[in-house]
Amino acid sequence: MKSRYITIAEAYDILSKSTNHTPSEADNLAYCEAFLKVKGKQAQKDVQELMKNFKFTENIAVKLTDIRPRSREEAVVILSPYGVILSEQDLNNLISYFSED
Repeated sequence: MKSRYITIAEAYDILSKSTNHTPSEADNLAYCEAFLKVKGKQAQKDVQELMKNFKFTENIAVKLTDIRPRSREEAVVILSPYGVILSEQDLNNLISYFSED
């Protein structure tokens, strides 16, 4: 079985399909509900677009999709642990992408 990163929206979709949750699943569902910013289909589209247009790895695209940075500073803080440095133009394009929501 191949593992992959999933967005909060995808985790929410998976967890919300079940009616009987273990305590851990219930906690995870509550977390997803608290931080859900976009629906599952849109989140999947965003991850694909970020990987295609910005050449991000899947884990970086998922993180950006979950947080949806609205400023250059937020984007830099998210990307810096991954060693990713974007040009001014790419940073502006990234912020514009999430500002269109």
